[in-house]
Amino acid sequence: MQKTALALSALIVSLTLTGCSSSATLACDPSGGGAQVDSIEVSSTPLTKPTVTFAFPITADSIQSKVVIEGDGNVFTGKNMIEFEFAGYNGATGELLQETDFDGKNPSPGFFVPDSVPNFCSALAGAKEGSRVVAIFPPKDAHDGRGVPSLGIGPNDSFVFIFDLSRVYLEQAQGSAVAPEAGLPAVVTTPAGIPGITIPNTEAPSELRIAQLIKGAGETVKSGDNVTMHYSGFLWADGSKFDSSWDKGSPAQFVVAPGQLIEGFLSAVVGQPVGTRVIVVIPPALGYGQQGSETIPPNSTLVFVIDILGTSSQ
Repeated sequence: MQKTALALSALIVSLTLTGCSSSATLACDPSGGGAQVDSIEVSSTPLTKPTVTFAFPITADSIQSKVVIEGDGNVFTGKNMIEFEFAGYNGATGELLQETDFDGKNPSPGFFVPDSVPNFCSALAGAKEGSRVVAIFPPKDAHDGRGVPSLGIGPNDSFVFIFDLSRVYLEQAQGSAVAPEAGLPAVVTTPAGIPGITIPNTEAPSELRIAQLIKGAGETVKSGDNVTMHYSGFLWADGSKFDSSWDKGSPAQFVVAPGQLIEGFLSAVVGQPVGTRVIVVIPPALGYGQQGSETIPPNSTLVFVIDILGTSSQ
């Protein structure tokens, strides 16, 4: 199974020094407002480059953020992937560092966890899809007080960022529970929502078996889409886990097209609505066959539990 790499904009990559249910339980502490962020004037027309005015130098004792446009979509919790437009400024000089086009055509993907640097997680926590947010990051939260000499950013310089949250993907499957099918592994979840399985004491099915555990109500996945998902893969033979996006700490994105994924996995995802949790049992011929892989023995029957969190056309 191949995995599509997630690339952030060059600016955000250069600044990132550490990584760190549909419920709105937040993984990171949301930042508060304040006089400094309130002094920043930002235009409020969606899908247009923002007009930003502030007196510089500007900074604050802690991260300050405020919502300029209130969206009505999914909530960013710090445990879900987003797509966003942004403009970043040096708060000390007012210089525009980098910006996207703000036209909705090529937003940046991101997964911002607690204690990341810059601490976008706290600045955006609780904001909804469709929102425009302005935030000030003091030096310790902007670049850990180290500066970024290659970008002309000094150790005492703050950041001002404007974010348009164009997409906020689901955190986990969301929909109606579906009764389990006989003969398939039982799925149980940890308190953190991570699924595990119990293999039945029977021979592995010889045919592909696909069943919904939660039926979502979102957009239907089409062949060729770029799909955001959580998944875990197990061996039928002993129930051992060989791969998991949950264990890696962030969702994965795959292009669901022939040649990009093993056939059984592809069949399990295409045609499913966003929000669905599906279990699939994949016989060797539709998995890794006689050759196996680095972590999968030859002729292995595979079991995947997959949460479909979002989809977009290529």
